[in-house]
Formats: sequence, C-alpha cells, structure tokens
Amino acid sequence: MESLLPAAGAGLVGGALVGMTGVGAGSVIAAALLMLFPDVSPQVIVGSATLQAVAMKCAGVAARRQFRLREGRMGVAMAAGAIPFAVAGAWASSAVPGATLRSVLALVLAVVGVLLVIQAMAGEARAGGVGAGSNAGSGDVAVGDPAPARVGTFGAAVGFIAGLTSVGTGTLFVSALAGPLRVEAHRAVAAALVAGVLTLVVSGATHALLRHYDVAIVLGTVLGSIPGVLFGTAVSHRLPARALRGAIGAGIAVAAIVSMARMGK
Repeated sequence: MESLLPAAGAGLVGGALVGMTGVGAGSVIAAALLMLFPDVSPQVIVGSATLQAVAMKCAGVAARRQFRLREGRMGVAMAAGAIPFAVAGAWASSAVPGATLRSVLALVLAVVGVLLVIQAMAGEARAGGVGAGSNAGSGDVAVGDPAPARVGTFGAAVGFIAGLTSVGTGTLFVSALAGPLRVEAHRAVAAALVAGVLTLVVSGATHALLRHYDVAIVLGTVLGSIPGVLFGTAVSHRLPARALRGAIGAGIAVAAIVSMARMGK
C-alpha cells in the first residue's frame, strides 16, 4: 500500500486540472502514474487511470450541477457519437501506425491549445479597450447551442481518434467544444465531463473485465483526484469565461507536450 501516497499526489494535481479545464485525466494522470510506477505494466496503469477517472469525473459532473449550465444534452450527444467509434478506432489501431498518428495529433493539439490562449488574450485586450461592461470579444463563442447531430459528428471523430491513438478523450472533447463548436468555456468543460463519464464507463468496464487495474493505485489516485476535481471546479467557476478559455488552451497544450514526451520514451 506504499503506492497510495504517490498515486494520491498524481490524482490531486490531475484532478485539479480536470476540474478547471476538463483536460488531464488520461494525458496527465496516466502519464504521471507511468513515471511513478515504472515496474507496473502500461496496460494496468491505463486501466487504473481509467477506472479512477470514472469516479473523479462523476464528482466533477455532480459539483457542476449547481451552476445550471445545461450541459447534459451536449454531453450525451458527444458521447453517443464517441462510444461506438472509439471501439472502431481501437480495432483500426492494429492496422495503422499509431506512433505516427499520435505525433501528428499531439502537434495539432499543441496548435489548438496555443490558438485558444491567443483568442483569450485577444478577447481580453478588446474588452479592456472598450470597457468592462462591453460584450467585445464574445464573437469567438456561438450564440446558440450547436445542433446535437453536429455535436455527435464531432464526438464520433473524437472517439475514433481516441481509440486509434490512446490520447485522452477529455482533451479531445474540450478541444472540439471550445474550438470549432465555439461553446462557452464553462459549458464546454461541463459538457466534456458528462461525455467523459459516459465514455469512460464503457472503457472502464472493459479494463475491469480484463483485470487491467491495481487496487492500490486506483484507490490512491481517487483519494487525490476527487478533492482535486472539486477544488478545480470551484476555482474555474470564479474565472471569467475568457480566462477559463485561456486556461483550457494552456491545459490542452500541456497535454500535447506530455503526449510528445511519452512518445520519446
């Protein structure tokens, strides 16, 4: 049980990042566990990170319900597209060089993250130039919700890429919602958490059936990730939408850098 403390530390940091930005469950927590427990097989690390993420994201979804962000419909539509195509992507991964795809996708994520940061900074500059009460800079957010079919289409793409490359779905969900779908930052994080829970239940059950988990690592990570995600949720709610959009971009960029570092090993 000596693995409880380091796993809890990884969970606390990753959970705070997930609570704030929706990013970090697969990319940050799993990467940290791989470094902390080099003698444990990667399959067990990934399975343990996935199982703890179900509990962590359930806590994150419950914490955000009080804000009444109306994220449920978008999250379900995203998951409905992602789940079947994640299975298809996993099957296709045996025939496609995953290392090449992961390198390309990591680069794309880095670009998306930097663009979100730049958009947030540009919006802040416009708002500062016109006055605090102005709506300047809101043009990077859609007026209404995207159609469920459009959300589901992006979800299918996210699921397939995640199954193909093993890049975390949270990173991809938030990238799609806050990026091309132009959903307001707080709602993008909330919807990504809903979609993440539904998707992770399926993949978590698969890992459990295959016994790809370590009880001590799962328990230790959960002990840190649930307080972390609650803390991150409280912090994110106090951030202006532009600042949160910038934080999401920074989180996605960090996830891309971590992915690149993992490919170099």
